[in-house]
Amino acid sequence: MRRRDAALLLCLVAAQPALAQTPKPAAPPSNAARPHPEFLVNTAWLAAHLAAPDVVVLHVGRTDSAYRAGHIPGARFLPLSAVATTVRGIPNEFPPQDSLAATFRDLGVGDRARIVIYGDDPGLFAARAWVALDLLGQSGRTSLLDGGLARWTAEHRPTETTLRMSSLEPFTARWQADRVVTAAWVRSHLGDRGVVLVDARPVDRYAGGHLPGAKSLFWVENLVSRDDPVLKPMRTLHEELWQATGADAPEARTVVTYCQTGMQASHDYFVARYIGYPDVRLYDGSFSEWTSLAPAGDYPVERTGP
Repeated sequence: MRRRDAALLLCLVAAQPALAQTPKPAAPPSNAARPHPEFLVNTAWLAAHLAAPDVVVLHVGRTDSAYRAGHIPGARFLPLSAVATTVRGIPNEFPPQDSLAATFRDLGVGDRARIVIYGDDPGLFAARAWVALDLLGQSGRTSLLDGGLARWTAEHRPTETTLRMSSLEPFTARWQADRVVTAAWVRSHLGDRGVVLVDARPVDRYAGGHLPGAKSLFWVENLVSRDDPVLKPMRTLHEELWQATGADAPEARTVVTYCQTGMQASHDYFVARYIGYPDVRLYDGSFSEWTSLAPAGDYPVERTGP
């Protein structure tokens, strides 16, 4: 019996070094995506919280005609021009931060309410407003309505035509200046393997000319369809669409989205933030500004089409 116990003890002692040398799990890379599911709410959630005093719903449109025809009960109208205006001849740019902050102050969203955004299009308008709030440091309490007004009405949920008036509420802006980049910034990072450029335009526009090294991800690919504009499942977005851009590469640090004038890029920006890439930025001037600077040199264009 003693010999058996001694043999067992020797086996345990012999096993100790092997156990001690077992490697610890590797830490996730610094650019690993950490999802933000709270950036999206579905129609069932909104229906259940529509009467809550701490929920503010915003309807974004080019004009208020669709809003007047029928909007989600209690929604306040946000004109697209408040978050996409012409600056130095470039259309669809963000206005100065003071103007942006004043817009949301005037809408009465305050500093505590949960903000839910939709538009009268398949998703670009709402995404643009969400990015505006992200720049103002308020994305943590802001969500897009998945499927927007199209999904809401398809489910025969109620709408109203009442025009909702807003009262001024204090609104604290915490400007995130580094989330919008300039043409000079992009030019200085061309060829930087840590910067992933994502072109949100249709594939044929991308093929006809794009920023050097950029990958194509047409913003509509994030949706189930234009008619049913809900986002594809998170895993599909990440593994079947965004990994192909190189955003998950070990050396990748920053994702920069762009399009023609910044609108379509706003949707890709939102999805990249929703997936959880840690450093996402928007080149708001986009290809329209880039090509206007090209004659001056140092702003090259790459083509993959004829």
